[in-house]
Amino acid sequence: MSEVINRAMSQQAGRFARIIIPSPVKEPLTYGVPDSLRHLVTVGMRVLIPLGNRKVSGIVSAHIAETPLLDIKNIIAVLDEAPIVDEQLLTLSHWASQYYVASLGEVLSTILPPNSRMEIERIVVAKSESTQTSDVLGQTILDVLRDKNGRTSLKSLTRAFGRTNISTALKQLQSAGDVEIRERLPGQRKSHRFDGSQIPPSPSADPRRFTLSTEQHAALAAIKARLRTGGFATFLLHGVTGGGKTEIYLRAMECVRDIGARSLILIPEISLTPQLLDRVNARFNGRVGILHSGLTPGERWAQWWRIKRGDVDIVVGARSAVFAPVPNLALVIADEEHDGSYKQDDGLRYNARDVAVMRGKLSACAVVLGSATPSLESYENSLQGRYQLLEISQRVERRPLPSVEIFDLRNQSKSIGLAATNDRSEAWRKQKSAGERLLSDPLATAIKRNFVNKRQTLIFLNRRGFANFLQCTRCGYVLRCSYCSVTLTVHLKRKIVRCHHCNFSRPVEQVCPDCGTETLAGIGAGTEQIEQTLYALVPEARIARMDRDTTGKRGSHADLIRRWESGDIDILIGTQMITKGHDVSGVTLVGALLADMSLNLPDFRSAERTFQILSQVAGRSGRGDDPGRVIIQTYEPEHYAIQSLIDHDYKKFFAKEIEFRRALGYPPFGKLVNLRLDGPSSEHVQAKAQALFKKIRAIQSGNPKYREQIEILGPAPSPIEKLRNRYRWQLLLKGYQISPLIGLASAVRETFSRTRNVRLHIDVDPYNML
Repeated sequence: MSEVINRAMSQQAGRFARIIIPSPVKEPLTYGVPDSLRHLVTVGMRVLIPLGNRKVSGIVSAHIAETPLLDIKNIIAVLDEAPIVDEQLLTLSHWASQYYVASLGEVLSTILPPNSRMEIERIVVAKSESTQTSDVLGQTILDVLRDKNGRTSLKSLTRAFGRTNISTALKQLQSAGDVEIRERLPGQRKSHRFDGSQIPPSPSADPRRFTLSTEQHAALAAIKARLRTGGFATFLLHGVTGGGKTEIYLRAMECVRDIGARSLILIPEISLTPQLLDRVNARFNGRVGILHSGLTPGERWAQWWRIKRGDVDIVVGARSAVFAPVPNLALVIADEEHDGSYKQDDGLRYNARDVAVMRGKLSACAVVLGSATPSLESYENSLQGRYQLLEISQRVERRPLPSVEIFDLRNQSKSIGLAATNDRSEAWRKQKSAGERLLSDPLATAIKRNFVNKRQTLIFLNRRGFANFLQCTRCGYVLRCSYCSVTLTVHLKRKIVRCHHCNFSRPVEQVCPDCGTETLAGIGAGTEQIEQTLYALVPEARIARMDRDTTGKRGSHADLIRRWESGDIDILIGTQMITKGHDVSGVTLVGALLADMSLNLPDFRSAERTFQILSQVAGRSGRGDDPGRVIIQTYEPEHYAIQSLIDHDYKKFFAKEIEFRRALGYPPFGKLVNLRLDGPSSEHVQAKAQALFKKIRAIQSGNPKYREQIEILGPAPSPIEKLRNRYRWQLLLKGYQISPLIGLASAVRETFSRTRNVRLHIDVDPYNML
């Protein structure tokens, strides 16, 4: 009898389902479950549902027995044999939705591969016997169909008529039997099963083990102890560059494999994937999955199911891989945990490092955050006992850290100024390009000597292009982007000026648009000009450049890294792409040009970012048998971020920076939520920002918690006020507890009327304040 009752209750519980549509739809929608699908529809499953005039895919989030809603539509079909997401991922999605003040649909849209989002395609087909109609618009539709071989998608047909509404005319043609509208369910694109084992190994992929140092052994032992007992714990692995953190990751993942579980390792950028994959594949015989945005939609779809089925032991990926459907997850690693690339700047504005910690908590597994320069938030967490601190103070095989020399660029400027009274010196100074002036004499000499000694050199400049901008030498006019409030960067090889924010470009011209004279000249220097300068300085050297301009083509970045590792490149120039994680034993000299450039950005994290990026690039030197040398060129040698580099002293930098943060109530002591509005009209955005400020004040006045615990800064224009032809204003919510901030931001989101003209973006724990 009890079995019959349980079966009846089970059937009753499955009468309706809550469906999440991967889109900005605020709440899951309710659909009926037909009897024929009752046994198939489970939580996490992809289903096909009607939505208005469309048929789209959604994810089952829950079963419900009853609903007060009327006229419930039914689920049409089940799209997969198994759920695409499991219960843990759905729980993580709910947390991300609440914490980052986003809809569940937006979260799932971020999590799932692009191929998972499916919509029925409606095809308009002209009947062979249809020739003419008296309706002018109807006849035009038939003519368009004939030009398209008698069939086209409804979307394409609608676009062909622009703003003209063709719905009525199309219905008349359909009623008359002149056209037929068919529905087609697009199948998944077939693709080869891409996996890490398909990538040829690099010279650095040595599967052999080395003896761990005492510090490495202690760190690994602490992680292994947690893996064996199980349960959630977060470790902060603070190890110097070249200290062997990756080897600890590999051995910890071996321990996970040996207990029959799986691991997930995150890296901040796709550019680091090839080298890490080489080492992981060498150790785990190709049972490695990979997820990042550089894969094609078909490859990501194949990888998702390969991981979901448990066909891999390790998953390697960039930011979005934190949501990989790894079954029986026992270890999550976030390498270079300090890196800003873990923070998503659009859509769901999540930080993959923080999501990794929450995923570990929800999955009851170990989390390891690794860095030579931990974020202040993570290091403070370790000091407060929330994370367990594991330290490695020495490099592998006790190799010395590179010597760091600071060159004061102000002295070079003074020497040039003093020499200006001499005619010969003045002529020589004028002949020097901006790129040549960026290379100090000590650095130029060191580069030439390093080449003679057959060693590799790394030159860092965080500006791509040839010149920073074009300026008229007669009237002072500066060429700016038409769509953003920034200057256009000169790219000499392509003979264009380009905006690095919206990608707008135009041909390089010498005629000033303002005064009409041929006096436009390039000001400043980027990596392209430094490359040209180095060719002149060391003509025999094999020189390459690594920035977005040279690595945009699929596979080009991996090819460049392999050439660099194998010694086929003598001098590599690049932006911050070259600073992260690359382990090349032949590099013995690093030069950092304009090292203090990021210190002057209007961002409270500017000193932290400067110290981190310079420490990382310095750490590329001296990883082999030969000692390394680093030359930092700066106009602010006294700044504590620069001074702390000399002795590779993170703790000295932390002690200075943490007091600044404490005094102003910035993270890790305070919490921030940024409310940014954008739109095509500066006046409308400003008015909307001011109205939003009044609305927030009104909400605050009615809630003592918000009134007492939250400070509002702004409204004010964003530092980059215009971006991609949209004007931007922002308000900053500041407090010591995150809960009230999220509560107020959620209340604002509920009351804000989003339009095409003005949009609101909510950024919890913002990283990019520009």
